[in-house]
Amino acid sequence: MSATIPREHEPTEVVDVATSAVATGVARHEPVLEIEGFSVDYGAGASMVRAVDEVTLRLDRSRVLGIAGESGSGKSTLVYAMTRLLRAPGLISGGRVLLHTTDDDGVVTPVNLVEASESELRKVRWSHVSIVLQSALSALNPVLRIGREFDEVLKTHRKDMTKAQRRARAVELLRLVGLTEDRLDRYPHELSGGQRQRVMIAVALALDPELVIMDEPTTALDVVTQREIISELATLRARFGFAMIFITHDLSLLVELADEIAVMYAGSIVERAGARELYEAPRHPYTLGLLHSFPPLHGERRELTGIPGSPPDLADPPAGCRFAPRCTFAMARCLTERPTLREFGDEGRSVACWLFDPASASRVPVELSLAPSARQTVGEP
Repeated sequence: MSATIPREHEPTEVVDVATSAVATGVARHEPVLEIEGFSVDYGAGASMVRAVDEVTLRLDRSRVLGIAGESGSGKSTLVYAMTRLLRAPGLISGGRVLLHTTDDDGVVTPVNLVEASESELRKVRWSHVSIVLQSALSALNPVLRIGREFDEVLKTHRKDMTKAQRRARAVELLRLVGLTEDRLDRYPHELSGGQRQRVMIAVALALDPELVIMDEPTTALDVVTQREIISELATLRARFGFAMIFITHDLSLLVELADEIAVMYAGSIVERAGARELYEAPRHPYTLGLLHSFPPLHGERRELTGIPGSPPDLADPPAGCRFAPRCTFAMARCLTERPTLREFGDEGRSVACWLFDPASASRVPVELSLAPSARQTVGEP
């Protein structure tokens, strides 16, 4: 299967995913990122709010991890904190983040980003890990031409490159994302939203990083442009083999791009599974609610139901399961005991829900227990 891009945004080469390093599993089981017991707070003392609560994740090389959840669930805070880009009053209160960097000789060195000095962080940012922010218009300097954006990155990290070489590299990067050389001489406001986002993706790939973080890069774009960018990302990932974290609230986007999906709610991971498995057979009630909040990719139209209520106030979170006040399947136990993320079954997935605890007296609701084929039989999406 090849990722197809409309003619006006066609890159210099379209890669067959089936024959890429990603598809053949090269280095897939070597970690590029390990997050262990990671917590982030805003403020301190009595006014402290825990925005990320002991999150543990692992991402292997050449894999794509999708992180989904409503606004305020902690997705962006997680990635900004782990890359040490979070501004005050945010602070890391626990855990560690290991980025496994590879040098030119192939030697892998783990770097604890939580404890790294500013000089160490400067060495790994852009070269080993890069980030594409939500708003390209805000991320790009409004008084600099696009060519200067590339030139500054390359001049800082590739001091041996001449000005002509930096210009040639910028042209090459723009072509990778379907843009022409003349865009280098324009200011950000002279480009469309989709073009600005493509520029940000090209800048993020300038130094061939091992990990690229996409923080809701398609949020402000129309549906057609969203699909074009997702297709381009799939092609670039297949060609260069970098790992990716893709953050969004739209699970349908992740199914097309991600290998695995982690669902966040109120600062914690509540479910993690393979992208297709999670989309077709969700196990956590919150995941089910998210899927009912967006139209399906295929099949018949169905009414969108959404999720009742609002996310909890993290300054005063509810006792027990934080989703219980909004959950139609909540039991008495959910109101007093908080579930932990645990693996279950032989599906290679994890869920934080008392419904799947063997000691639970309640039967698992049919909506959360059916396989995809059975779900279609009873009329579920």
